[in-house]
Amino acid sequence: MEEALEDDPQRAALEQAIVLLTPLRQHRQASAERAQRQAQVELKSMLDHLSATRQLLSQERDNHRQRRQSLSLAHLEKSLGLNDIDRWHEKEKTMLDRLACIRQDVQQQQLRITEQRALLENRRMQTKAFQRAVEKLACLSEALNEQG
Repeated sequence: MEEALEDDPQRAALEQAIVLLTPLRQHRQASAERAQRQAQVELKSMLDHLSATRQLLSQERDNHRQRRQSLSLAHLEKSLGLNDIDRWHEKEKTMLDRLACIRQDVQQQQLRITEQRALLENRRMQTKAFQRAVEKLACLSEALNEQG
């Protein structure tokens, strides 16, 4: 009976296929794991950058409030000429534009982070799929070894 199993051409072909496929699938799994780690690193970097930008936005808001208050106090109960009002208006506009740019940057970063999270989840699913493929081959090989 054992001789019949050893001489089985289908079994030999299956064993040969397993031997050929295992390193390929292991390579794919390792590649997927590296891509997943890279996506995780990039996400962390993006989150750190977003945190720094939010901190900058908060600081700029505080600076804006302080500058606005100091301008108001400096000109309280004083008559201002048109040129002074124009300069004040330009300073205010510049500060508001700066805040708007930072807010827009925060929004863009949040969008990129959402995309990166989706990419990371995709990488995780690929890694699991490749891992399952390697495990299936290992189980098949083990089952063949138990039979023979």
